[in-house]
Amino acid sequence: MSRVIRPQLWSKFRRRFWWLKEARQEQERLKFLGRSVTRKWKSRSTAPNVLLLSVDSLSAKHLGCYGYDRPTSPNLDRLAQSGVLFQNVIAQVNWTKPALASLLTSLYPSVHRTDSVDESGDRVDGGVNRRVNILDTRFRTLAREFKDKGYRTVGASNGGYAHSLFGFSRGFDFYDDHGGGLKSCFYRMMQWLWREPGTPFFGFIHCWDSHFPYMDRPPYNHLFVSKRADIVLDSVTRNRVNRRKRSLSSCELDFLKGLFDGSIVYVDQQIASLVNELHRLGLAKNTIIAITADHGEAFMEHDVVEHTECLYNEVLHIPLILIGPGLQPGSKVSAQVRSIDIGPTLLDLCGFRPKAEVQGVPLRPWIAGKETRPLLAVSETRRNGGMNAICDGRYKLISRQTSNQVELYDLHHDPEERTDLASTSDLLLRSMTERLRMWEEETRMCAERYWPEDVHDETVDVQPEVVERLRNLGYVE
Repeated sequence: MSRVIRPQLWSKFRRRFWWLKEARQEQERLKFLGRSVTRKWKSRSTAPNVLLLSVDSLSAKHLGCYGYDRPTSPNLDRLAQSGVLFQNVIAQVNWTKPALASLLTSLYPSVHRTDSVDESGDRVDGGVNRRVNILDTRFRTLAREFKDKGYRTVGASNGGYAHSLFGFSRGFDFYDDHGGGLKSCFYRMMQWLWREPGTPFFGFIHCWDSHFPYMDRPPYNHLFVSKRADIVLDSVTRNRVNRRKRSLSSCELDFLKGLFDGSIVYVDQQIASLVNELHRLGLAKNTIIAITADHGEAFMEHDVVEHTECLYNEVLHIPLILIGPGLQPGSKVSAQVRSIDIGPTLLDLCGFRPKAEVQGVPLRPWIAGKETRPLLAVSETRRNGGMNAICDGRYKLISRQTSNQVELYDLHHDPEERTDLASTSDLLLRSMTERLRMWEEETRMCAERYWPEDVHDETVDVQPEVVERLRNLGYVE
């Protein structure tokens, strides 16, 4: 019984003592202010800095610049107007560890293998396997690419599945995963950079501020909540809902969506504060900022909550905003692109090309309007028996591997993926199935070049403190 109650108690603690986290974040800001007053940033190169911000579960459909009707993201909306807004970006997987691996290597999960068959979802406690796959040393990360070009590379996260334990610190001169939220991550990163101000840097932050069980603290828990409900979306509740063992009332669903949207307002404000700080420091004019997410979030659009159960677009459609030198304000890219294209694009904007074999492409031709074709996007997961989704920009096929079930959608006429055409469009179904087979063959060959037959996946035992962090995020029962 205690394992069921504990997440509820943690939620109550967070709601009552939210100010402790804010006090810690303010402490990090004050530490940095002390350093920045005494030492000024003097650029030693014309090369642009790069800052990649990844916000966990930040669903594109919940942002104003993507058409949402609630005012969740006024600052992100303004940033989108000052740079390039990519309107149709597809994530390559539906949960954090392999999603970040794809973001940082520009490879599909089938190649980097951080989404393993024998890893029991994201439940790594109790009787569930604690030994998990990590990002292997054979893969060159985006940080390594920039480091080899003379950049200082620094990363920060709240821990969880962005923890250095899982291989994400590779290529970074400094990687901090002590938690504390987006604001703390940013100022800890800047404190380290200010030891040697002036050298161009690549910074990476992954924050969990909008992740379930969702922020339940004032004023954000009042912005879009008309009536409270006695529910916390912890691992127990999530699994019961998704296994059809518990239903959600309309009041409960509205409450959870209200908390989620409120947490996005919080993230939106934090990002605005971060950008303002870069302006204050004189860094904004020579820093390329990319704002994206690892995946989105589901709220019963297809009878599941959270993000690990499906490959529908409420989970796969993620935001991407680029601002900085050389990027035309007010630009929009409507063509379908992928999260694996973000790394090559950032390198290309700095005049570099990746040394490693990657599956993403630079998006500069799309930014310049010279290219408009949609890029073929595949998303995959080993969870729930394994699923693949392939989309050509209009038609989308979802294939469930163990049950051999397929779904087919025309996203131009059915963007919510409500009308399954698999039983009525045999020719189109065969065509999309063949494209998926060809992608699988190409990806298998790429994986074989990285993984000789005598080499096994790299794994680690999850440390107790990481399990505790995952529990606090609602992942572990």
